[in-house]
Amino acid sequence: MTAIGKLDSSNLNGGQKLGLKYFSVAVVLFGAQVLFGLLAGLQYLYPDFLFGILDFSVNRMVHINAMVVWLLFGFIGSSYWLLEDESGVPVVGLKLGNLS
Repeated sequence: MTAIGKLDSSNLNGGQKLGLKYFSVAVVLFGAQVLFGLLAGLQYLYPDFLFGILDFSVNRMVHINAMVVWLLFGFIGSSYWLLEDESGVPVVGLKLGNLS
């Protein structure tokens, strides 16, 4: 009996394995976005919070940039995940995808 939510990597094709790598990075970036968003919210409510350590404008910039990048990584990962199944053709350039 297998646990719900676990993926057996032996059943995945090359594009799906690459897609999982992109999804993993997207989840980490999503966590960073939430963390920096919470910090920015606290700095907005309490201006002395982390004063001199982390500027509000830098915090806001990291929050917004992390959002853009995790969305892009999620879309790229979903493209790799679906591409081989839908087209029936192996994905070309997986090594290049792994490089990025």
